Order: sequence, then structure tokens, then C-alpha cells
Amino acid sequence: MPDYFDPNVIGRIKNLTVRSQRLVESYMAGMHKSRLRGISTEFAQHRQYVQGDDTRHLDWKAYAKTDRFYIKEYEAETSMKVHFLLDASESMFFKSENAAMSKFDYAATVIASLAYLLMQQKDMFGLVIFDDKVRSMLPAKGSGLHFRNMADVMSKVEGNTQTDLSRSLMNIAPQLKQRGLVVVVSDFVADTDELGLSLGQLSFGGHDVIMFHVEDPNERDFPFTGQTIFNGLENEGKLLCEPRDLRNVYLAEREDHLERIREAGLRFGFPLDHMPTDSPMDEILSAFLSMRLVRGRA
Repeated sequence: MPDYFDPNVIGRIKNLTVRSQRLVESYMAGMHKSRLRGISTEFAQHRQYVQGDDTRHLDWKAYAKTDRFYIKEYEAETSMKVHFLLDASESMFFKSENAAMSKFDYAATVIASLAYLLMQQKDMFGLVIFDDKVRSMLPAKGSGLHFRNMADVMSKVEGNTQTDLSRSLMNIAPQLKQRGLVVVVSDFVADTDELGLSLGQLSFGGHDVIMFHVEDPNERDFPFTGQTIFNGLENEGKLLCEPRDLRNVYLAEREDHLERIREAGLRFGFPLDHMPTDSPMDEILSAFLSMRLVRGRA
């Protein structure tokens, strides 16, 4: 059974935080701004006093200037809900000789590392396993038992189907009742025509979305030479060819495919972050979290 908890990765990112670029919605006390107006230390807005309001929150300075009573409202501080959406299609289990682990194992370790960080932040995290449809769904919780259960679920996944990313996101979006952070971890070997529609549904629900593109180095570089038989990762069949004749076409198609995914996300302000499986995971996550913190302050 794979162990997706990597102490080396945790040690590198433990002093960083996972933040949402959008406001979250929760009633639990935490470190993130909420859309809910409450009593907190950060001022949000004034509203006119109505009978029954707590007079302790009257702004007497505003009264002195306007001769009218106004109530101070504040941003409530909340816990964040993060839902990890993990692609478990057959292509995610590909591993070349240049990679330390398969795309799925890399993705699962990324999720376990971020979930551990969220647990330390007192935030909640859930997991959805999908391929051409939703296979399993764990609701967002923040306990150590939930963390171990999530790791156990990921360790038992077997990929044997194609991806239908857009359909899966469309089915998942209505089930996420509260605004939060949605992290899609996939190789995005899927039709992109309806991706914008499904991302739009998540945006309409008020969610912040991150897309992690997990890729094997052979998929990125296409280093093959000599006559080669290529096996389709998601039931595309086999192809015998001379790779040098295909390399430029393949790389151009790959970049065009990724650009369509990137554009679909950027319509809603959702970034696409690349995670090649031959890159040190602690460096990838550390750079990602640091950059996200900078964006949140901008």
C-alpha cells in the first residue's frame, strides 16, 4: 500500500499557509476572511442603525460628523474548506523510467502534503476521486482520523477508465454547498471543449479553483528514438511509428491543448500550475504556496 505522507515535503512547506484568493464561507473560527459579516478585528463597512441593533457597535465618530447612527460591521474570520479533486483515470498511472513515481502517486502525495498543512491550520479538507464520473467523495473535515482515512482511500485507487473532466466537475460543483478552495489535480488528458462551462459553474458557486497539471517527463519532452510502439493510455489503441516524424507535431499539439486549458481557467481567474513528476515536490509546493501568498497580498 503506498504511503503518501512524505516528511521531507512537509518539513519544507510546514511554515507556509494555504490561502484562498476569494472569500470563503464558514461559521467556524479560523484564519480566513469570510463573506459573513460578524464581530472581528477587521472593519468591513458601515450600515445605518435600526432598532434592536447592539449599541456597543455604534460608530460615535460617524455620529458626530453626520448626526446619524451607524453600526460598524466587521469581516468574520473563518476556517476554509478545501476540496481536492483527484483524477484516477488510467493515464494517471503512467510512469516512465525518468520519473520517481507515477502521475497518480505524485498527485496523491501532493494532496496528502497540502491536507496535512491544512490540518495544522485548523482548516477542513475533502476528497473527490473521479475519472469519467465521480467514484468516491469524502466530505470536508479537519481531524487526524479524516486525514488518515483520505490517505487510505487514495492508496486503494486503481485506474482503468478514461477521463471525463468536464462532466465530473459539472456533477461535483452542485454538491459543494459552501464557498471554498477547489484543487483539481489531473493530467488533463481530456476533451477541453466544455471545460470552461464546468469551471464557470464552480466560479458561479463562489469557489476559488486551482488546477494542478501533473505530467510525466516523457509526455513533456517526447524523447523517443527509433521505431516505437505507443500504447494509448485511455483506450486509444496502439501506434507503430518513427518518433522523429511525430515529435514536432506532438509538442505543438501538447502546447495547444495546455493553452486551451489555461485560457479556460483564466476566464475566471483560475491559474494552471504545472507539476512534472521529475521535479522535487518540496520545491514545487514551496514555490507555489509562496507565490500564492504574494498574490493574496497584492
